[in-house]
Amino acid sequence: MSKPFTVTRSQARELKRISRRMKRQGGGVSVDVIRQDWLDDMATELRKMAKAYLRTRRGGAELLDALGVAKVEGVDPAVLAEIIDLIGSKPRKRKAA
Repeated sequence: MSKPFTVTRSQARELKRISRRMKRQGGGVSVDVIRQDWLDDMATELRKMAKAYLRTRRGGAELLDALGVAKVEGVDPAVLAEIIDLIGSKPRKRKAA
């Protein structure tokens, strides 16, 4: 048998405070704000993936897939262009045959 969910007094006060604030504000944060935060997070992750790709030359297929998904989902085209330029601007060294 599992232990029932409990909170401390300070956690209970914090939850009560949050509940009162949500009732006053009419239920919370709009979907548009949440979506924009999500798109910003996606752009940040794409930048990290691009930098990792430039360092290691691994994960190119994943990066390409992620760029496609980001474009479809509506990430700012200027941000996508910046990431693509970052990938394309670094010259590649060829290995001797």
